[in-house]
Amino acid sequence: MDKFHIKKISEISKEKLIKFYQNSFNYEKPILDNYNWRYRSGFNEFEPLVLEVNHQICGHAGLIPVNLKVNNKVEKAIWFTDFYISSGYRSKGYGTELTKEWMKICPIQITLCNDQSLKIFKKFNWSVNNNFTRRIKFNTYLRIIPIFRRLNNNVHNQKEFGKLKLEEPNNEIMTKIIETSEKNLSKKSIGLIRDEDWFKWRIIDCPYKKNILFFSFESSFIIANVKIKNNLKILNIIYSTNPINNDITDLFLNFAKKNNINYLSYISIEKKIFDTFLPWERKLNFAFYSREKSTSDLLDKKLDNIQFVDSDIDYI
Repeated sequence: MDKFHIKKISEISKEKLIKFYQNSFNYEKPILDNYNWRYRSGFNEFEPLVLEVNHQICGHAGLIPVNLKVNNKVEKAIWFTDFYISSGYRSKGYGTELTKEWMKICPIQITLCNDQSLKIFKKFNWSVNNNFTRRIKFNTYLRIIPIFRRLNNNVHNQKEFGKLKLEEPNNEIMTKIIETSEKNLSKKSIGLIRDEDWFKWRIIDCPYKKNILFFSFESSFIIANVKIKNNLKILNIIYSTNPINNDITDLFLNFAKKNNINYLSYISIEKKIFDTFLPWERKLNFAFYSREKSTSDLLDKKLDNIQFVDSDIDYI
């Protein structure tokens, strides 16, 4: 292993970081240009790390800082995201060294990760569960075939789709969403805190907010993100104040049909005795670490409010 240095991203020039991000992460330009937004810079003292060899960035461990309710206390936590080691430096121990340094930042760490990253986390006694599932529902199967696709970024100007209502993105609807989110959290022993500051960062200041839609359905408020990837038009439900059930997905499929959207995607924590998964659906690896065993136990058994909006999963 060559001599290396691990630094905070604030110690690296913006030009050098952007060049590394362009070469390493397949993100769209608005996300690349707003990496400070992506890592919620300024929320607290936590920030991502880079690993340099011979003054070149060859490793990166990103993070998103959040507050976590643990019983009746507010605890600091960080999402592990954008973990990357350049191809010529893999299997040499750099990933382990970078993870070791990253884990010193905060006592509570969480992530939705792939199997490769999970192998590294397990070396450091992280726990994992598969309570969360990425579900995908197609508008019609024909629409995934190129000849049947019609791509159009415009959203149908209709305001109601059955009991599903498309809301205007204003202060009133944001206040209702925040109040409902905080009310729901008050009933839980552990959960991600989504308060006014959190929604301002994640939704209002979002670099792709022009693609974000607000909906209401009975007592639920739902936030969705429309995007185009690989010539498919996708509707990601990134946040819902209540669990997403069949009634909600049926209404969103109707919305998708009217707006030429190919498929609907969301995170589910449904508990089914006999659960079946289609080839395009998958259980998510939720990995976590806490220096306090009681907190780790709560993360494993009681944390149930993770959604697309919480990590970077809705835009990768």
